[in-house]
Amino acid sequence: MMIGDATTTGLQAALRALDARRAAYESNIANVETPGYKARSVEFESELRRAMDSGDVSSVTANVSVSREPGRANGNNVNIAREMVGLTETALTQELLIRAMNDKYGLIRTALGNA
Repeated sequence: MMIGDATTTGLQAALRALDARRAAYESNIANVETPGYKARSVEFESELRRAMDSGDVSSVTANVSVSREPGRANGNNVNIAREMVGLTETALTQELLIRAMNDKYGLIRTALGNA
């Protein structure tokens, strides 16, 4: 049996989108020296916010876009410093959301244990 509500569903949607963002950062970092490679980014926060406001977060998707920023002579436009900071921020946000999920399920376990 799944226990869920809008908050849990929203947290799950955010974690899925953060997984996509992490994968984009990792790909960008792995391709920092690949000629012609264009950095990718993942946005989802505004869509998640709208979905939470409407009460239907089941349709939230991560939007992947390719950077149009100018690149180096080899056509690659990955900014390694920005990618490393973004990867770190994403990992910390994932950790925070996982803690929130664990705390929420902990409250449910406590309530069920005291029932």
